[in-house]
Amino acid sequence: MPVQSKIEFCEFCRVWAGQDGEMYKEMTGSSCSSRSECKEEDENGEKVGSIPLPWELMQPVFRILGHCLLCPNQNKELVDKGSEACRSLYARSMHDINPKAILATGSLLRLTKHALDSNDEFDPTEIPKSRVISV
Repeated sequence: MPVQSKIEFCEFCRVWAGQDGEMYKEMTGSSCSSRSECKEEDENGEKVGSIPLPWELMQPVFRILGHCLLCPNQNKELVDKGSEACRSLYARSMHDINPKAILATGSLLRLTKHALDSNDEFDPTEIPKSRVISV
């Protein structure tokens, strides 16, 4: 999947979530520029209602966002957009009190923070090497 398509998907997820997510910015430690956007309004100036986020659609969204955030070829713009989308989805899941989505988005945010903070090549699937033998 081309990088530009992934960036557009992340932007769609951020808009679909309908939440800002700025209050959870410290969870990722990313350097995304903060934007002061107004909420979407219709012709009469009233706020548009939120779109339902069913779990059946959220699962593949989380998989794609996880790939955008933790892929080996770390494109800075893609990671920033993915992080922004995760923060928005996390804020929305906290607002809706959806425990499955809270757990999934919170885990993605923590993994992103660890991936961005580490200086070496971070691989979440790598088994840690230690001198202690577990039996």
